[in-house]
Amino acid sequence: MHVDPFKPETYTWLLKEMDVPYIEGEWKTLVDKDFAKKGPKKMSGTAIFGKYISKMKLQQFKNYRWADTEKLRHDLNEKNAAARREETEADKEFKEELQKKFDAGEISEAEYKTLMPTEVQNEQVNPTTTEEVYNASMAGNAYDETEFINEKDLPDPAAELTDEDKIYLAMKWGRVYKPNEWVTLERDYKNMMDSFDIQDADTKSSLILICKLNLKANQALDEGDYDGFAKLSRELGNQRKLANFAAVGRKKDEKTDFVDSIGEMVAYCEKYGGQIPEMKITAAKDVVDTIITDQQNYLKSLVYSDPSLAREIEDYIKNKEIQAQQKKDREAAKAQGLDQPEISDDDIADYHAFIHEEQEKDNIIVEGE
Repeated sequence: MHVDPFKPETYTWLLKEMDVPYIEGEWKTLVDKDFAKKGPKKMSGTAIFGKYISKMKLQQFKNYRWADTEKLRHDLNEKNAAARREETEADKEFKEELQKKFDAGEISEAEYKTLMPTEVQNEQVNPTTTEEVYNASMAGNAYDETEFINEKDLPDPAAELTDEDKIYLAMKWGRVYKPNEWVTLERDYKNMMDSFDIQDADTKSSLILICKLNLKANQALDEGDYDGFAKLSRELGNQRKLANFAAVGRKKDEKTDFVDSIGEMVAYCEKYGGQIPEMKITAAKDVVDTIITDQQNYLKSLVYSDPSLAREIEDYIKNKEIQAQQKKDREAAKAQGLDQPEISDDDIADYHAFIHEEQEKDNIIVEGE
C-alpha cells in the first residue's frame, strides 16, 4: 500500500524479501506505461509492483534472484555505454561527412544548417560572451526592442516590495533571484493557482518548479540561447505533464473536487442562493416522458397490486431476522460449550405459532385469488 513507483526505497526492500531481482529498466518501462494510461494522480504503485513480479516470472528472468541485482545493473550499464560509444562514433562520422560535402559545394548552406547540430554551428561562430550571442541573434531584426526602449525608462516592478515581502519571496523562490524575477515568478504562480484546482503540497511544489523553468526558458530565449531554450522548453513540458497541468489534457478528462453530482450542485445553490422553487413544466410530454411515467406506474403496480411480491418481501425480512437469531443462539451455545443450541418449550410453542400464522397467510392469498 505504500509503494511509490518513483521512490525505489519503498519497493526494493519488498523485492529483496521476495528474492526477486531489481532491474531498473524493466521497472521504469512499467511505470511509463501506467503513467501514459492513467496519468500521475491515478497511478497505482501496487499495480505496477504486481506487474513487475509477474514479469520476473517470464522465461528470460525467472532464473535470476535478488543477489543478481548488481550484476544485472552492471551488465546493463556496460551495454548502454557500448551503445552510446557506437552512437557517438556514428554521429562524429556523420558530422565530418556533412562538413566535407559542404566545403566541397556538394550541398547547399540551407541543407548544411538544417542537418548540422546547432552546437557545432555555434562553435564555428565562437561568440565569447552572452552579449555577443544576443547581438548576433538580433542582427538584421527590425523589431529589436533595445533600439526603442531604454531599460532606465521602465518602471521597477519590485519597487513597492517591503522588507517582509522580500523575506517571504526569498524563502519561497530562493535568494539567487532578483526582486523583479520574484515578482514575475509570483505572478505566474498566482495565475496557475487561479487556473487549476490545486490543493495538495506536492502539486504546489511542482508548480514552483514549473514557474522557475518558465522564467529560465524566457530568459534563454531573450538572450538568444536557443539550445538552452529548447532544452528548458522540453523539460517544462515534461514537468507540466507530470503535474497534469497540460490544458488540453485537462479539458479531455478534467475532474475536480468541487462538484461531481447533481445533488452537490443543488446543495451548493440552496446554501448560497436559498431554496430552489419547484418548477412547473407546462410543455407537452414527449415520448420519453411517457415511457418514464409508464415504467414508474408499472413498478408501483407490482409492489402494491401483487400480493405474492409483498409476501416475498416479508419472507425475506423475516428470514433475515431468523438467521440473525440463529447466529446469536449458536454463539450462546458455543459460549456454554455446546455444539447446538438447546431447544426449550418456548421455542416449540413459537414454532407452532409460526406455522399457524403462515397457514393463515396462505388462506388469505388463495381466497383473494
